[in-house]
Amino acid sequence: MKDIKNRKKIIFTMTILLIITLFFTACSSSTKMPEDAAAVVNGASITTAEFNKTLALQRMSYEAQFGPDIFAMDTGTGMTLLESVKKSVLDKLVLDEVILQEAEKNDITITEEEIEAAYEPYLMFKNENEAFQQFTEENEIDEAFIKQQIRKDILIHKYRDYYIEKLEISEEAAKAYYDENPDFFAKEEVHARHILVRAGTENAEAKAQEILSQIDNREDFIALADMYLQTQQEGIIVEDLGYFGRGEMVPEFDEAAFALEAGEISGIVETMFGYHIILVKDNINEIEEFEDIKIYLIEYLKDQDFQNHIEELMEEATIELREEL
Repeated sequence: MKDIKNRKKIIFTMTILLIITLFFTACSSSTKMPEDAAAVVNGASITTAEFNKTLALQRMSYEAQFGPDIFAMDTGTGMTLLESVKKSVLDKLVLDEVILQEAEKNDITITEEEIEAAYEPYLMFKNENEAFQQFTEENEIDEAFIKQQIRKDILIHKYRDYYIEKLEISEEAAKAYYDENPDFFAKEEVHARHILVRAGTENAEAKAQEILSQIDNREDFIALADMYLQTQQEGIIVEDLGYFGRGEMVPEFDEAAFALEAGEISGIVETMFGYHIILVKDNINEIEEFEDIKIYLIEYLKDQDFQNHIEELMEEATIELREEL
């Protein structure tokens, strides 16, 4: 069951997305950017090569789960998924650069031993996966690039730890936050499993309807889901999603799942990913007690302080983005 640590991660992600929305809407500049730059942050360039390689890794992840046709789907914002992914990749690269520059100012360092230790599992995976080897060669994702990403990731985490270690949040302050935000501690979650016919699959909606027609109850759903797991039919995905709260899934899926009681099964739910049939296995509606979560709440408040700090860094940064990538 998810606790406040999971909720903290969710809000951390939502905060980052809010920061991105606030600070990347008007970042164009009349200053001529270097030809090979995808963005310039406080005078430091993020190259188009790094952007393209990072984007390639993101695309590979999406295609492995949902197939190549997923990128043409409209996200509901007037953008295709590919356009949305491109934007999020560039925004994340810029955000990382802002934090890395602050880490450098505070003399945060990393050793070659740390990089090698993190690189070794990646290398083992690559050596055991011929398709991935081919992908890295085609996209020029070499050892230097991967180690650069590892270095960045470790430094960003080190800077976060460095900043948070200096913070002191009292139990009294945490209790005050708890008392002032009762809705935040009202825990509403569902545990769901779904059968998905992926968007782009031939006759996807009809196939989903055919599956649904074979389901009269929970036992039917479980039997069919287990069968699809074993046979691994193309275009059909079965997943146990565990417990999740409101807003963690795409809106159509979220609305359908939270409308069901434990043991109930949805009709066809269409999202950008395809056609879902959802089984809700459990519902949770409870209030988390302060004594049970105070340690995690203090850590969450430290994270909030860190996010405010990042927001200030973003406000102060001079950022130029290439419009067409």
